[in-house]
Amino acid sequence: TSGIVLFPPEHQELQLFLVFVMGGMSLAAVGTQHVYLPACYGSMGFAVPVLAARYGWEGSWIEPVLLVLYTLVILRLARMLSRFSMRTIRLQHERDQLLAELTHRARDLEKARKEAEEANLAKSRFLAQASHDLRQPLHAIGLFVESLTSKQITPQVAHVVNRVRDSLGMLSNLFDSLLDVTVLDAGSTKVNRVDFRLEELFAQLEQDFAPIAGEAGVKIRCARTSATLHTDPVLFRRLLQNLVSNAIRYAPGGRVLIGARRRDGRVTVVVADNGPGIAQADQERIFQEFVKLEKSGTTKTTGLGLGLAIVRRLARLLDLKIDMTSAVGRGTCFTIAQIPSALGSPVPLMDRKTPEDTDLLIDTRVLIVDDDPEILDATRTLLERWGCEVLCFQQFPAVLPDVDIVLSDYELANADGLDALKRIDGTLVHRVLISGNSSEALRAAAAAASIPLLHKPVRPVKLRSLLLHLLVQEDA
Repeated sequence: TSGIVLFPPEHQELQLFLVFVMGGMSLAAVGTQHVYLPACYGSMGFAVPVLAARYGWEGSWIEPVLLVLYTLVILRLARMLSRFSMRTIRLQHERDQLLAELTHRARDLEKARKEAEEANLAKSRFLAQASHDLRQPLHAIGLFVESLTSKQITPQVAHVVNRVRDSLGMLSNLFDSLLDVTVLDAGSTKVNRVDFRLEELFAQLEQDFAPIAGEAGVKIRCARTSATLHTDPVLFRRLLQNLVSNAIRYAPGGRVLIGARRRDGRVTVVVADNGPGIAQADQERIFQEFVKLEKSGTTKTTGLGLGLAIVRRLARLLDLKIDMTSAVGRGTCFTIAQIPSALGSPVPLMDRKTPEDTDLLIDTRVLIVDDDPEILDATRTLLERWGCEVLCFQQFPAVLPDVDIVLSDYELANADGLDALKRIDGTLVHRVLISGNSSEALRAAAAAASIPLLHKPVRPVKLRSLLLHLLVQEDA
């Protein structure tokens, strides 16, 4: 209407102003009303087209054509903006739906995660309890079997005893492997990094595996090295033990080499064998749980297929890199890379060598405290066979007898064995704690009190070695 009523026929500058006003109003309608095209068309239909009609009434044809073209352009712009806005609205709606679905799935995943964590905690609690209950009979059986060893028994009985000892050793190893995996998966293992000499650890490995390697006909050689490491010696030793044990198992009659090299402030440890090798298809699979290759070296070292799974977990815990190269018929080589070198002065590792003079145990007075009668009987029988004088109690006596060594279980009826040992003067009596509890907290508490800790089932050779070590320290 304004284009007709306010049109000034004689004033072109006012006509131009009117064109700008009407064109701007049409363009504004496109910008504000393009979401709903009928309203947008209605606003534009009474602006520029009416002005074009008035120009035509005045007898001009150039202005009407230009105004019509302008109208077509902004109509097309309105349609494009409308399609874009509708697409944006649809995408916004779809995004909101997707966000709601993702939120719902996230809640489901969080619920599933909590259920998995609760199931894992329940599994850990069950295994912890089962661990303690299973360790007790295994510990007693091991002590009783070792007590049977004597020069007076017949060769036939000795053969049976040896077979029982071997089977018990296999069972203990399998049990330890299962517990290692459980503890590592639970994330409760603490890393205690210190500086130590790698050659000392190599010497311990040679001593540990000499009997097993001799039985399998395997020659173990540790290369001399002056490298010093900054890592957890207990966990790192466990890692190497699994690699060496695996090499012995699959390379009977062969050779196993353990060595190290240094580069750029880091150390790489190598465990190589000349066994049958591992096929390319199996080289990643062997790091999975319960995977065993078909050809094993000897039935006496049969395991659950957890050794290399434990190796991978330990390497991840220690921030180390495990690599393997192998070829069928040419052996296998495992490398442990990115081991930090020592930062300061290395600390000596515990000398685990058993003293030669086993007569030191003769007439040694030992007090055993355990609330399990079978454990008491088995331990007493074994220690008496070693020549010890043994006193047995199911709870700590009110007055400590005159003894040289006190062996105490950790979980006593209505008592804590560690607390009881702490009350004993360690400068006068040697104290040893024995427990089926493998928690890191107990290990740390015993270490803080300078009390040696043995985990059930305790191998008799390890118990004898510790007792002799304590007595040698006393004589020194």
